[in-house]
Amino acid sequence: MNKTQKQAKNIDNIEAQVERWDLFARLVPTVFLIINIILVTIGIIDFEQAFWIGLGLFAVTAVTWWFWTIYTIRHLVKTLNRASKNLAEVREEFKSVNRDLEKFKNDNE
Repeated sequence: MNKTQKQAKNIDNIEAQVERWDLFARLVPTVFLIINIILVTIGIIDFEQAFWIGLGLFAVTAVTWWFWTIYTIRHLVKTLNRASKNLAEVREEFKSVNRDLEKFKNDNE
């Protein structure tokens, strides 16, 4: 697997992770609320217990998401820097080819 394929795979992995976070953000709060409403209504737990459980799960989710976000941003910055460096190299090569082409045209005239 060459470097470009590896970078494309990493970007695909990040896209898949974002999709999973999106699904998590849509489903988990709804499921959590439904389960808590049922448990509080039946009397298995009281509202205060449901609150503290929710607060704990929120904290774990927020910290996990924060670390994932920082990791992903760092990875994307590295990828963009590599791409920028490669584009600069290609630009220099185009300039060199252009100079050589101009020189060739001038020599043939």
